[in-house]
Amino acid sequence: MIFTIGLFLIGFILITKGADIFIDSTISVGKKTNIPEIVLGATIVSLATTFPELTVSVCASIKGHTTMSLGNAVGSIICNTGLALGLVAIIRPFKVDKKVFNSKATLLIISIIILIVLGLDKVIDRKDAMALMGMLVIYMINNYKSIPKTKMRSVSDTSTRKEIKSINVLKIGFLFIAGIIMMIIGSRLLVDNGIIIAKYIGVPQGVISLTVIALGTSLPELVSCLTAIKKKHNAISVGNILGANILNIVSVISISSFINDTPILKQTSIIDFPFMIVLVLILTVPTIIKEKIYRLQGVLMLLTYLLYLFVLYFTYIK
Repeated sequence: MIFTIGLFLIGFILITKGADIFIDSTISVGKKTNIPEIVLGATIVSLATTFPELTVSVCASIKGHTTMSLGNAVGSIICNTGLALGLVAIIRPFKVDKKVFNSKATLLIISIIILIVLGLDKVIDRKDAMALMGMLVIYMINNYKSIPKTKMRSVSDTSTRKEIKSINVLKIGFLFIAGIIMMIIGSRLLVDNGIIIAKYIGVPQGVISLTVIALGTSLPELVSCLTAIKKKHNAISVGNILGANILNIVSVISISSFINDTPILKQTSIIDFPFMIVLVLILTVPTIIKEKIYRLQGVLMLLTYLLYLFVLYFTYIK
């Protein structure tokens, strides 16, 4: 057990330090390229933090566990929005870039509508997957158009200009990759050994299952978001969650469904999809109207997420 606790602590250190390095390198990319932080969050950060979901879902689909791949992706959207961004909004409410947020939020809502419409026949087949991949192309084009044409931001302060010029691109790339690898390994150590510790101290199996659902592959998004707001780079957090949610639909679900048809279970239709829709609407509608993410939104998102866990507990465990 001492060895297990040691691995758990190593996982915690890896994921927190990895997130620190990951966010610092992302900030450096923003300084070097003049790309807005919300766009960075919606592109390179979300692509990196969604990699665990993609890996798990593709492997599950190859092995024929296609319902697992859909549940993983939809569950991650619920966790990302309700838990990660809910906590971010409670800790530090902030204004958003109206144009960029609205475009990403609109794409997310459209992606969800397409997913639900395609799933009306209770299966996401290869043709449906190709339609979702079309949305992936649109999302990438949208991100490209969000990038300013200027390569170097105009800075009057001499020291800031020198700092930007001195940023080493190779070093940034290395630290970025190192950070995400540390987060992935750390999250795996944290979850796997956390389960062993929980069983040892007598935590019920059902509670353990819900904990894994709550965290699992969403740990990189959660920790990177909390690290970003700690460093007062709030836009990276919201960009990361919006981007990760879109990618869960247009890349994770589409690629896994292209490999094998994905049936949509009754529980997914009546529990997961409704909670996903409610959480996304709580996030997007008030923010589009007011151009700010409020603490009340965070409270509502977190409470909705806790209600989701409560419903899961009584549906699958009781």
